[in-house]
Amino acid sequence: MDFGILGPLQLAWEGMPVPLPGKTLPRLFAVLLLEAGSVVPLPRLIDAIWEEDPPATARRQVQNTVAAARGLLVHAGTSELEKVGDGYRMRVRPEKLDSLRFQRSARIAREQVAAAEPEAALATLREALALWRGPALAGLSGRLIESGALRWDEERAAAEEDRAELELALATGVSVVADLRRVLERHPYRQRAAELLITALYREERAAEALDAYESIRRQLADELGIDPGRRLKDLYAAMLRDDSALRPPEKPAVAAAPARRELPAPAQLPSDSIHFTGRVDQLAALDLLLEPGPRVAVLSGIGGSGKTTLALHWAHRVRERFPDGQLYVNLRGFDRAAPLTPLDTIAGFLRALGVATESIPSDADEAAALLRSRLADTRTLVILDNARNSPQVVPLLPATAGSVAVVTSRSRLPDLAALHDVRQLTVGALDADESVHLMESLIGAERVRAEPKAAKRIAELCGGLALALRIVGTNLRGQPGTTLAETAAALAGRDRLAHLAVEGDPTTTVAAAFDLSFQALDPEEELLYLNLAFLPGADFSKGLAVALVAWEPEAAERLLAKLVAAHRIDEYRPGRYRFHDLVRDYARRKAEAGFDPAALQRLREQAVEWYAKGPVRLPVEEYRNIVATFLEWNGHPTVSRLLTRLVAFADAGYREDASLSDTLYELPELAHVAEQGIATGVRSKEPMDAVRAYALADAVAYTSGELHQSKAYAEKTLEYLRLTPHGDATGKARNDLGTTLTQLGRYREAVSILREALVSAERSGKRHVLVEVLTSLGSVLRRMGIFAEAETLLRRARDLDAAAPEGPTTVYPLLSLSELYVDQGRISTAEEQDHVIAEMLRDDPSKYYRARLYFRQAAVHHADQDYARAEAALLFGLELVEQANGWRHRLVYTYRLAEMYVDTGRIDDARDALGRVADLDRYQTSETLAVKARVLCKLHTADGDLPEAIRMGRQACDVFAAMPDPLRQARSLRALGRACEAAGAVEAAAQCRADALDLFESLGIDPAREQ
Repeated sequence: MDFGILGPLQLAWEGMPVPLPGKTLPRLFAVLLLEAGSVVPLPRLIDAIWEEDPPATARRQVQNTVAAARGLLVHAGTSELEKVGDGYRMRVRPEKLDSLRFQRSARIAREQVAAAEPEAALATLREALALWRGPALAGLSGRLIESGALRWDEERAAAEEDRAELELALATGVSVVADLRRVLERHPYRQRAAELLITALYREERAAEALDAYESIRRQLADELGIDPGRRLKDLYAAMLRDDSALRPPEKPAVAAAPARRELPAPAQLPSDSIHFTGRVDQLAALDLLLEPGPRVAVLSGIGGSGKTTLALHWAHRVRERFPDGQLYVNLRGFDRAAPLTPLDTIAGFLRALGVATESIPSDADEAAALLRSRLADTRTLVILDNARNSPQVVPLLPATAGSVAVVTSRSRLPDLAALHDVRQLTVGALDADESVHLMESLIGAERVRAEPKAAKRIAELCGGLALALRIVGTNLRGQPGTTLAETAAALAGRDRLAHLAVEGDPTTTVAAAFDLSFQALDPEEELLYLNLAFLPGADFSKGLAVALVAWEPEAAERLLAKLVAAHRIDEYRPGRYRFHDLVRDYARRKAEAGFDPAALQRLREQAVEWYAKGPVRLPVEEYRNIVATFLEWNGHPTVSRLLTRLVAFADAGYREDASLSDTLYELPELAHVAEQGIATGVRSKEPMDAVRAYALADAVAYTSGELHQSKAYAEKTLEYLRLTPHGDATGKARNDLGTTLTQLGRYREAVSILREALVSAERSGKRHVLVEVLTSLGSVLRRMGIFAEAETLLRRARDLDAAAPEGPTTVYPLLSLSELYVDQGRISTAEEQDHVIAEMLRDDPSKYYRARLYFRQAAVHHADQDYARAEAALLFGLELVEQANGWRHRLVYTYRLAEMYVDTGRIDDARDALGRVADLDRYQTSETLAVKARVLCKLHTADGDLPEAIRMGRQACDVFAAMPDPLRQARSLRALGRACEAAGAVEAAAQCRADALDLFESLGIDPAREQ
């Protein structure tokens, strides 16, 4: 398909005109072709088609017209009409649109004039002007279309002037009078056209007409613009009056000879170096390797605005003396508002710079590339190919011999180029914090930066180390000496950071404009995935989530991801994990929010929530961080509360269960804040499950934090809202959580009651993992109450049920509780065997919490065997792990057990030291831990001779354990109290304590002698 706007609008397929019926279709094509390669926003299209009176259905009519246009183009293969955000873009190959062909020829002609090739330039201009069939877009009216057409008519006028000047200079004998008169009819104030017309008339011996032409334009300028003719016109008028010989045409030689061609110096086309260049030490060193044996081509790639061109030119100026045969430079316009240069255009420009006459340049791209390689062979020439779009644009321009070097800059890594050629690939990423600050010092002065160092670092952070962003901020600050860096940092930290990253008064020099050029180069499928990913909250995303957001096959989605990475639109900073540059994310998020309707955005939310909720059983901590960010941003939208279920599991695990993860990724207050936000939204929601999930998370956080009374309140709220749902607590999970908290609070009877209810529901539901959990919880509390037989039955059932799961055993909880039961009963060998099984299960498990629990069980076995050294070592190992895992309540329990062993073995000072190390953890105390502490203090005060305090602590321990009831620990506390009473001379009280303890031991079936 060929397109024409240099005259009436024209579409031709294989030479045959393509009719464009109606009013809207021609206007749509006109606007899109006027701005070929650029995105035309929908409001601009509506304005161009209907101007001041668009119908209510204008948006839909444009969409229908676009569909009709696509139908015409479906077989073209040379253009593409695509939707980009809220607008449309027509991509046309330059050779298929007459205006782009004209523009290219006009530019080549100017280069030919600069290279002292006027005959070639004249021929080129004649060909260019032959493309015109009349005024641009003749027959189409409207403010926007006429304004665009006028721009092209002005370019035609300039080309007509250039041609006329060459015709006159070369004395070709071709009259240019009529063409110049037509130019002045459409552009009556063009003084250059008037000057050339007067000169042409005078040379054709039409002096009177020439003087009339001068008088006509003089009056027109005076009457309509109130100005006099310019100096050149006045001088021309004076020269005519004196019949200056300089106005006569140059004499032509008698015999036509080949024009003398001046010898051109070696090309030195490098643009200027930047005086503000900063950093990039590693990349400069890598570029220096191009001067040594090895690859002679480097590709500098990075996002728009990263400083690729600045780096390439800085290095090029450093080494230009190493390339005495010249330095060639071209902006390939791969990512530019103008159409990308074709290889043939670039080759022609290089060859002219190397002294090849235009008429000697082949019109075939392959032949021209071969000629360029020939001219560069055995030379030492530096070639800078800036702003390449793709590899085909670059390959024909590369030198083929070892003396020359090429440096390519691109927003793409050009992986296919590296696959076919020896290439050094260098990524030009963000400047680090120090480099960013140094660049600011260069731009606004070191004194100003040193006066506000914190604000300077904050600006560097908010600019994301992007060189363009820092230069824009520096430029603005340099022009605003009264503005502080702190004020600038505050503005950048606001809601629309990109709006502040723009040079004042220049709408084209902005970070957003640089990103626009990359965005406009996206294919439709790439754009959809790119915007989907940009809409996601969180710091990064995984390959699995990215694939889940699109309807394509995973392999196709992964290929698109790879393309986005290769083009530096996203960064694969770790295998399978991706992220945006900070500023690119802001830009792309804004595009997504503007380009998607509310229904599409909600579908995206649902897809992301679905993946998080039903994704892999075990997620990396990065995903939990993203889940938090996602919930906080999307809280209140339908289905989003499902994310809280994932965070409940995270809180239950204590956050630190993987030893390879950083200990600072999450603190409990962060999830507490998430829970608070969820509760505030959930209680107002019409869907009770929103509140259920929020309260469940709050319960898990409070439980892990040791805030057991708060945990109980949240667990009760969870149940309250569950009862408002159709199925209630169908699995018993919520009642199990409440029962576990009640157990830790020492309210065993309440715990047993609610756990028996939970057991019934769990059995009915058939949820194996919940049933295992409930059986373990109930068995554990019954063990504490001394109901050993039923406890063992329940715990063994939980163990066997879990072991029978298709994936094998999933938890050591039942086994840990069984080990505790066996130690309580004095079945030490059985407990030891159980501990070996647990250790084997935990061999490859990174959980610090589980391993700490195992050490505690092993310590109990060693203590029962009176192997106190090994018991102490096990307790110390366990304490170290629970401290790392922030298990405050377990730290109290383990420390009191250690202190009690120290007292029992006569190490009184060690006991005091141990108790002192947990003195600041009183906020995590429960009635259970306080009772254990009271028994330890009873023994410690007895050893110290502080018998009244010993008796008081002993009675406190006995009373609390009796109230729970916990008969075994009550009996042990009675023995400690009895010894204190005996030491105080209270013989009868001591005897009564011993008798009561004996009764409890016998009722439990425990040999009292073992407890001595």
